[in-house]
Amino acid sequence: MRLHHAPAVGEAGARLTATVARLAPPFPWTALPPETALVGGVVRDALLGRLKTNPDLDLTVPWGAIRLCHHLAEHWGGTVVVLDQVRDIGRLVHGDWVVDVAAWHGATMEEDLWRRDFTINAMAYHLQGQAIHDPCGGLQDLAQGHLRSVAAANLAADPLRVLRAYRLAAELEVTIEEGTCQWLHQEAPGLEVVAWERITGELERLCRAPQGHHWLVETGTVLQRWLPMVKPWPGLNHLSHQLATTLGLGGKPLIDHLTMARFSALLGSEPGVKRLGRSQRQQRQWQWLNHWRQAWIGTDTGLEEDQQLQLHLNLAEELPVLLLILLAQEQLSMEKARCWLSRWQNPADPLCHPRCPISGHGLQEALALPSGPHLGALMAFLRHEYAFGRLVPEEEAILSEAREWLKKGKNN
Repeated sequence: MRLHHAPAVGEAGARLTATVARLAPPFPWTALPPETALVGGVVRDALLGRLKTNPDLDLTVPWGAIRLCHHLAEHWGGTVVVLDQVRDIGRLVHGDWVVDVAAWHGATMEEDLWRRDFTINAMAYHLQGQAIHDPCGGLQDLAQGHLRSVAAANLAADPLRVLRAYRLAAELEVTIEEGTCQWLHQEAPGLEVVAWERITGELERLCRAPQGHHWLVETGTVLQRWLPMVKPWPGLNHLSHQLATTLGLGGKPLIDHLTMARFSALLGSEPGVKRLGRSQRQQRQWQWLNHWRQAWIGTDTGLEEDQQLQLHLNLAEELPVLLLILLAQEQLSMEKARCWLSRWQNPADPLCHPRCPISGHGLQEALALPSGPHLGALMAFLRHEYAFGRLVPEEEAILSEAREWLKKGKNN
């Protein structure tokens, strides 16, 4: 996404003035100090025409940012969160609105802008003066569709900005300037000092971006400079929206399954997943995805029945994720993948959603069976036969098969 041309400062200021007039934050603009400016993503997105109705706002003031948050909350409501007491950064949360207020990092607003991450985020709109400040050339870079770091030292000051670069490139559909690419690789080891929650947040946003697949390989290379044990899976750059759409996914399921496929393939190793503080459930999801990815690739004749059943037990909710990964690695044809997805989308399918066709309580009553491992083994047998169509879903037929199984058990 880019501007059609680099607008003059006055033209950009006029656009931002019109945008600000349409916004309705939970307080009047006149309640802010005269030196207050909008900065960062809200300025960038307003110029690109992609601003939400109630966007997160970033404001800068010369000093007293936290105190201003408390003043706004006292008079117009909301909750104040102190983000950084030392650097004087606060947040006002009011309904759907999130307003971050920061004191200048430097003696002047321009000095503060020169310390920001990328030029397209280093623009400010002075609210009272209705003028844009662009000391770093952000307008020109927006017009050219470039993401350019203000300085290597700015990346080193917060190494999370390394991952933010790829996320922004994916979300805004821009390219990363060559010198910035070199700096990103140079500063990647600094991620060691960044909280894993922040790293995970950036990676998930990258994986959720429609064009995220274009940057996954490069991101994986950078991650390896920080975590050498991370081994991304093949096919990262093929995990596109088009692939998911062709498979038959749409809406929120498309986003959720594609995001998980990208995230799992990007990390590509259990140590990497653990290092990023994933929950036990998320780690198990990755383990099963990797196990069945390898099992599928490792067979020439297809999975045995027991394996197929276990796959669906393990990936009851994640089968589309596995299908996307296998498609991206060219280990599965689209025709077969669509067939599996169609079956999985049918909640009554006995293989994709394995279940015993009669409850344990029903078996106990009909066959006078005690609870215990023997009952569990019988239910597993019936579930298996039902999954592969060898069991008529009628109670008497099921009980007859159960009695036969019990007889064989006694004879053995």
